Amino acid sequence: MKKSLSRAVSVLLIGFLLLGCSTQNPGTAAYVGEKRILVSELDTYLIELREIVPIETNDEGSTQIRTILALIIIGEIIETAQRNTEAQVDQNLVAGDYQALEQDVGGKEALDLFAANRDVPPSLIYKVLEQNRIIEAVGVLLAPDGTPADQNNEASAYILDLAGQIEITVNPRYGSWNSTDGSISPPANVLSEPAFTVDSGLN
Repeated sequence: MKKSLSRAVSVLLIGFLLLGCSTQNPGTAAYVGEKRILVSELDTYLIELREIVPIETNDEGSTQIRTILALIIIGEIIETAQRNTEAQVDQNLVAGDYQALEQDVGGKEALDLFAANRDVPPSLIYKVLEQNRIIEAVGVLLAPDGTPADQNNEASAYILDLAGQIEITVNPRYGSWNSTDGSISPPANVLSEPAFTVDSGLN
């Protein structure tokens, strides 16, 4: 599990949880601890993504939805790790990563397409690169004398442990959180499952 989530937290360019929400919270896609992820936020990313990559005809875009929501959830956990450890990230390094990647793939339009083909909305590229730097910074704090590989392993293990401490709930219309690989599994029966249940409070 440690190894598979380690891959998930590195998601995007090298490959690139949610609660007790009440019925007073309509439009909720998920919760990571007390952090609420709105359906409207998810929809904004989907619109952006589908302007570049058309909706998948085989599953009406549900794979895109689950991938983006999982990406947002993992990002929340990584940022919680940063707050807990007070890890600092040099934004100049992140900007440099972005510029290097943009140049490597052949410009902004090519980078947007590169990301979108991996179900990453272009507006999230910088944030994902920043989160990769957060993982690096957390690793340096946890294993200051270790090799980069040791530091990455320490950071990934810390993030995995942290994820297990955070109460995570996904709106059942999207599926359920899969802790073994940092993904969202589809609903058991997408044809008959209701969009949400009264008990879950997520809709």
